[in-house]
Amino acid sequence: MNPTISIEDSSNEIYHINPCNVVYVKEKKNIHTMGVTSSWKISLINGETIITKNKQGAEELINTLSPKTQL
Repeated sequence: MNPTISIEDSSNEIYHINPCNVVYVKEKKNIHTMGVTSSWKISLINGETIITKNKQGAEELINTLSPKTQL
């Protein structure tokens, strides 16, 4: 059983996500005068999309989606 992962979105709402419900996680690099920052788009199976700057939570989701064995 996968543990839930907590992600806060850009509206300061907290989602407790079951990784089984994630379709994909997309990283977007934002380049501006202060440097480079990243945001992540999380697509869920119900069609909902979450935009977050929570790097740790996004990487946890990516790690649960990644295969554990090599092909």
